[in-house]
Amino acid sequence: MKQEVKEMDILTASVFASALVMGIGTIGPGVAQGLAVNGAMQGISRQPEAAGTIGTNLIIGLAFIESLTIYALVVALLLLFADPYTKSAKAERDAQAQVEVLKLKIEQSQLQAQYDALPKAASAEKK
Repeated sequence: MKQEVKEMDILTASVFASALVMGIGTIGPGVAQGLAVNGAMQGISRQPEAAGTIGTNLIIGLAFIESLTIYALVVALLLLFADPYTKSAKAERDAQAQVEVLKLKIEQSQLQAQYDALPKAASAEKK
């Protein structure tokens, strides 16, 4: 029962974190795009003959600004769907834990065998 609550808490945290990432990740580029369009419109109104050059530079600048929002989207999607507590990740983590336990048991049995052989060698030297 407690395990289900823990998974739900992490899922809820992932949803809130991704919403926060998208919110912050879109505010900055949104403001920057508004300022860029404002500057382009002012430039075109001052020099209408340069509208083609200004428009081209505006589109390139907006594409670069929009890439920041896309990076935020990628991070948000990773937070939502790359959950380390999914069933496959749990199964892999449990399998790794079992391998570690088996390695420790093998090491323990080897040490026990060495320990068991130790008194026999010491008693054979005394004779």
